[in-house]
Amino acid sequence: MIRRVVGFLALFVVVAAAGGAQEPPAPPPAVPDAVQRELQAVQDLLARATAEFEGPQQSRSIVILDEMITRLETLRREGTLTPRGREVLAQAYELRGRAYYNIGLQEKAADSFRSLIQLQPQYALSKEKVSPKIVDYFTPVKKALVGYLAVSSKPAGAKVTLNGEFLSLTDFFPLEVLAGDYRVEIARDGYRTETRTVSIAPRATETLEVPLTRTLASAFFVTEPAGVEIWIDGARAATTAGALAPDLVLAARDKGLDPARASARTEVGGLSLGSHVVELRKKCHEVVRKTVDLSEAKDYEIEPVKMEESLASLSLKSEPPGARIYLDGEAMGVTPKELEGVCSGKHRVEVKHASGKFLQDVVLERNESLTLDCPIRPSLAFLGVVAESAGGERVVADVQEALVKNLSKLTTLNFLPGPKETVDRILDADRLTRKGLLPGAGTDPDLIRKVTEKLAAALEVQGFLLAVLPEERLQRTAALQLLAAGNTVADRFDVAFNEAASYLRFLAAVDQKAAVYHSWTGIITVDTLLHEGVPILRLAAGGPGSQAGLLPGEVIDAAEGRPIKQTADLLALVESKKPKDRLALHVKGASARAVEVVLGQTPQEIPLNDPALLYNKVMMDLRQQVEGYPGTEAAAFARLNLAVCAMHFGDFAAAHEHLLKARTELPQRPGISQGTALYYLGLALERLGYKKEAVEAYRAAAAAKEATLFDNDGPAVAPLAARRAGP
Repeated sequence: MIRRVVGFLALFVVVAAAGGAQEPPAPPPAVPDAVQRELQAVQDLLARATAEFEGPQQSRSIVILDEMITRLETLRREGTLTPRGREVLAQAYELRGRAYYNIGLQEKAADSFRSLIQLQPQYALSKEKVSPKIVDYFTPVKKALVGYLAVSSKPAGAKVTLNGEFLSLTDFFPLEVLAGDYRVEIARDGYRTETRTVSIAPRATETLEVPLTRTLASAFFVTEPAGVEIWIDGARAATTAGALAPDLVLAARDKGLDPARASARTEVGGLSLGSHVVELRKKCHEVVRKTVDLSEAKDYEIEPVKMEESLASLSLKSEPPGARIYLDGEAMGVTPKELEGVCSGKHRVEVKHASGKFLQDVVLERNESLTLDCPIRPSLAFLGVVAESAGGERVVADVQEALVKNLSKLTTLNFLPGPKETVDRILDADRLTRKGLLPGAGTDPDLIRKVTEKLAAALEVQGFLLAVLPEERLQRTAALQLLAAGNTVADRFDVAFNEAASYLRFLAAVDQKAAVYHSWTGIITVDTLLHEGVPILRLAAGGPGSQAGLLPGEVIDAAEGRPIKQTADLLALVESKKPKDRLALHVKGASARAVEVVLGQTPQEIPLNDPALLYNKVMMDLRQQVEGYPGTEAAAFARLNLAVCAMHFGDFAAAHEHLLKARTELPQRPGISQGTALYYLGLALERLGYKKEAVEAYRAAAAAKEATLFDNDGPAVAPLAARRAGP
């Protein structure tokens, strides 16, 4: 039986297609969930009814078909019956009519067939699938209800509607319609809509021939090359395509076009009379603008247009180098790179590195050569706002908008929204919520570390920001939680989310970079009341002071022509200068003399506890050094400082991992070196409960006689390590 129904539907489609062109299908409207459920239920009933209809007691199908028809007619009256629902309703009427006929109830069969014809006047039973007796019975029932209508128009292609319902496109042969009175509308874009009234009697044929009066103009375009967008009054109307027709070759050549590259004649119809602004646009070409005057309702041939190429060049370099370049999302190599033949216009430049990225929108003019320095900055993903009370929930959207507006002013980080779907998927995979990433949630630190690393890889970021709205009687505060990828404890910073000034301290704290190097003399002095100046206690081996010829015991009494009375005076002067600057000293010893010291640079440890620092931001900056300059001393010193930051948070397991790498990456020399990493490795192992391994690390550190802590002039590692190692 299912094959019969399908066969009938195929026949119906063929008949309709033969009668006239079909209206282009419009996008189907959204179907409410309740209607979808009802249609699915009816579809299930159809399967049951078909099985009964094909079975030995066909009459049992009538009860099921009655229920189907009642439910579908209800949807039809409510105006929610879908096209598929109409097809099922027609099937139900056909099956019920045939079932009634087969049990001898011809009048009831006729009623079902009449309802079917009123639903779909062009419905026909398949002579191959349905009993000839039923077909012969159905035919006069249909003829008593149906007449015929044929409509033609000049020009053809007009849309014909009967009482507001689409019938076909002109011209078409007589189509079956229900007998009755109709208001017929014949409409075509660019022409006045014509209306006719017609009465159609059963079995009769009515014919309408309708001339259409043109009201709008059409413009025809030819361009070189094809693929040019045609914009009329700010709206895209068409795109040129195809190849030029032979009869237009000479005209195109006369206008300077290459016929082999020119487009086919492209129509833009339905244009109102009057002046129109035309823009011709194609990527990598100059925009052509012109005004056309369409004073009459006729066809206009617009002068053929040859589009001029519009290209520029872009030079990109980054720090660190070797970053991947993406122009409007397309991979273009790595920095440094010269990009030639770049289309003029607006572009999105992305330069991505494992340590961060650079983002900027640029506008290139024709023949412009633009050079971009692309400083790689860490990226911070905003994970959204979490409320701890019902009052907070009501303002989440407003708070999020205010936060994004104010935090987009960050200058040392790329502030990016974290895609909710991606973030939710990664968190859900580990059964973790956003609040589970924060202190006090009781989440296993190793899980936080794993999840933040996964998020960082998926989002291409180095850290995260989550805002928490605490429970307050008056909701004013947002607790900003900053968490570096791979870290386990966030930094908290409270802001009044509706006060722009409240964000300034946070912006300043985030944009502050921790000092990891400073200018260095290698001169260690001591304050005393016995001298006018500061005596030199010792000199770092191979340091700038030693290289300048200074000697222990000499007294520095002036620098840069200023008197030096205490060590702080000398340090302040050194801090005001940069590495490789020269520092003029006056010293007294066996004799007074002037000495010029060329300043060097010393690595500097991050303070273990500095209230002014956001340690998670510091960790993001340090990871940029590690990932941006692998294998360098700068990366090794950054690794050591990552361990110090981890110890700040009490995460000695993470510190241990960093120090294992730092002890092999740091140089073996006086000052901050492998001995420094070994000493801190001993501290981490001791805090983790590995006393034997800690002693081994301390003993190795004690052997590094010239290693120091804090910076190259700091306290010696060896005696400190020896004391902690014990006998």
